[in-house]
Amino acid sequence: MTWPQYRRGECSIDHWIIGLSRAETELLSTLLIRYPAPVTVRDLIEIVYPDPDAEPECPEAQIVQQMSRLTRKIGAFRLENHGRRIGYRLCQFPHDTR
Repeated sequence: MTWPQYRRGECSIDHWIIGLSRAETELLSTLLIRYPAPVTVRDLIEIVYPDPDAEPECPEAQIVQQMSRLTRKIGAFRLENHGRRIGYRLCQFPHDTR
């Protein structure tokens, strides 16, 4: 994800442009910045909902739902879910050179 892509709410994967919601953009950019370390759900909540007063009633469930949508968009093999205590992590796989 480049800075212009971040600003437009998109990313490119294998020459495809993927449109992202604001929350998905924040989640993916945070995972990219913190790669290869996992990011806890609590940290993701603070990134997506920086104002505690504007936080939804069940922010953890919202993050899990948004991460599920993001996983479907970019590919399940690119994200690892280490459970709610440890969090999520991006994976890097070598390209098929056939």
